[in-house]
Parts: sequence; structure tokens; C-alpha cells
Amino acid sequence: MQFKTLIILLIALAIVVPVASYGAYSYMQPKLTIIKQGDNVTLWYYGYIVIDGNPLVFDTNMASIANNNTSYPKAPDFKYHPPFTVLNDTVGSGSMIKGFDDGLIGMAKGESGFITVLPSQGYGLENKSLITRHPINGTVPMYQIMNNTSFKAEFGVYPVQGETLRSPAYGWNVYVMSYNGWFAEIENEPVVQGQYYPYSSVKGFSIVADSISGMGNSTTISYTTVAINGTILSNSSYVSGISGGYYYLNGNSYLVGKTLYFYVDIVTVKS
Repeated sequence: MQFKTLIILLIALAIVVPVASYGAYSYMQPKLTIIKQGDNVTLWYYGYIVIDGNPLVFDTNMASIANNNTSYPKAPDFKYHPPFTVLNDTVGSGSMIKGFDDGLIGMAKGESGFITVLPSQGYGLENKSLITRHPINGTVPMYQIMNNTSFKAEFGVYPVQGETLRSPAYGWNVYVMSYNGWFAEIENEPVVQGQYYPYSSVKGFSIVADSISGMGNSTTISYTTVAINGTILSNSSYVSGISGGYYYLNGNSYLVGKTLYFYVDIVTVKS
């Protein structure tokens, strides 16, 4: 073979062989199964919110996340719900919030990643009328006169003379001094520097009786409310802020108005 012909042949092989190899390589790549509307998807996930700069997990189907409170601290409304199995979701069926399903579309089987869901695509925007402001420091008379209606509204029962009840507003004892069938005279009975929990087992909200001053019917109790931001109360409201000498009670559901973040790990995708 002439030298010139050999050179031409080698050049041709240098061009053809890589191209052929690339074609074979491309052909051997597995076809990705991309999620689209209506697909049935199984996946692992955890969802979290960010409060005061801290990520807090509010839900997961992963045991390793649910059982690790050090690396994955939990939101106040977190529910521990074993058994931990993959989530089955038909994308677009409405079984999951819209922002979650929208975030899955375009992902693929075997892929993992994060989805951000704004409030409008999650649990909705807050109803501002359900947020009330309360002073941290306040006073209440030691002795009060209440009619039947107001007494029943506050304590859940009608008054009985000589009875001691627990104040649902402050957590301390209240003694019914007298009752004439229409009006009850009551005495609030906190201990100075005593700490009381109006919501029983809820430890993130308490009342401290700072001092008692005055004489007779003019005696007043000064108190301080100790509240931790994010605390969910037994009446389903929660503390949503503390600033400027006030705390805010929020009657919206806890995840309403919040941006949600999800880690997802796609296991299967079926059309």
C-alpha cells in the first residue's frame, strides 16, 4: 500500500471510529422516564419550613429523618406517623398540594431534588383577621363580679359558691366567694412569682404572676406572658410572633401562609 493511501485510510478511521463509538454509546444510554401529568409516582420525601432562619421538618415518610431530631429538628405541628413507606401520588389528582405536583413534573425516575412551594400553591394565604395582638405584660383585678353568662362562657360551667376552678385564661386557681343565682363574686388566687400554664400540657406558653398590689376590691395582679414563637396552643391557634411588647396569636392553620420546601427521591414512574 502506498504511503499516501495509508495516510488517507488512517485519517478516515480517526474520524469514523469515534463517531461510531459515540453512536453506540448514545444508543446504550437508558431512556429516562420523565414525570408528566397523570403519572403514578412513588417517592420518598421530607418537607420543611424556615422559621427565624432555622429549617424545621413538618412531615416525612423517611424513618431516618423522623427519628433524627438533631440534624432534622421538627416543626411544632410535626406528626410522627409510622409505618414509613413510599408515598404513592397520581400527579394532578389533587391528593397532594398543587405546588408539590407541579414540582414533580419534569423530574425522572431515580432522580432526587428539592421543590419550593409558595403559599399560593401550598396551603394558601393567611387570613389576617384571624391574627390578634396581645400585650405581654398586663394586670387583672384579684376580685371580680361576673354574671351567669360571662361565667359560663369563661369556665364552661355555671358558678357554685365555695367552688375552686382553674382559670382557662391564666391557669391559676379561681375561688367562687359568693353566688346569688345571677352574679358570682370570684377571687383570683395566684402565688407571686408562680408560673401557670393556661393550656395544660403546652409548655411554650405560660403566665407568671409578678406581683399583687392594692387593698380590698382595688387589689390587682400584675403578670407577664411567657410565649415561645411557633408554639401551638390546644385551641389550634399558635404564637406567630413576639415583638414590641406584644405577642401574636394566629388562628390560621400552622402551614397557611408559609413557603414550603420538599426534598424528594423518585422511586418509580408509571404512565
